Amino acid sequence: MDTSMMEYTAEDLIAHKLTRSKILIAKPKFDQEGADLLALLEVKDGAKFCRIQCKGRSLLDSSKRTSVTVPQDYVTDGFILLLFIEMGEWEETTQLFCFLGDEIRSKWHLNNKKYRLTVTKNKLEKELKEFRFNSQRIQQIEIVIRNVDVKTEFNKMVYGKLNVVLDSITTSGAAVDMTKS
Repeated sequence: MDTSMMEYTAEDLIAHKLTRSKILIAKPKFDQEGADLLALLEVKDGAKFCRIQCKGRSLLDSSKRTSVTVPQDYVTDGFILLLFIEMGEWEETTQLFCFLGDEIRSKWHLNNKKYRLTVTKNKLEKELKEFRFNSQRIQQIEIVIRNVDVKTEFNKMVYGKLNVVLDSITTSGAAVDMTKS
């Protein structure tokens, strides 16, 4: 299966599942710092949100294992990764897993500033059961949203770095928070 098609399928499925669970979803016009989707509980002044990264992977017959990597600097307390695993039996069960930022930091393997999770069919059934997307996970997502440090999350998405090289001139810059003027 085309990887981009799998990613679109995962994102649509995840948006659908979150929306059905009364979590509001916004689709940013950018994918920055892992923000495929933004999850909110309400839309009003001072609304809080978390970043949702959507991943889709396949464990069909020929695929015995797959893996997911996430840059270390994406993984804050306001970051959640939802992982859809294609197994070919969609009629029976949806293989959707939810990992909160602290779970990624404590349970995934960190190497070269990237967290990695390797997934096999056996691991899905035994080690990843606790991360299966269900009503308990929805409650945990709601808690993450309520407790998020919005300034930190907003800064991760909006502010960035710029390095420009023009012939023999090199310059660099960083965004400035104009709200503190």
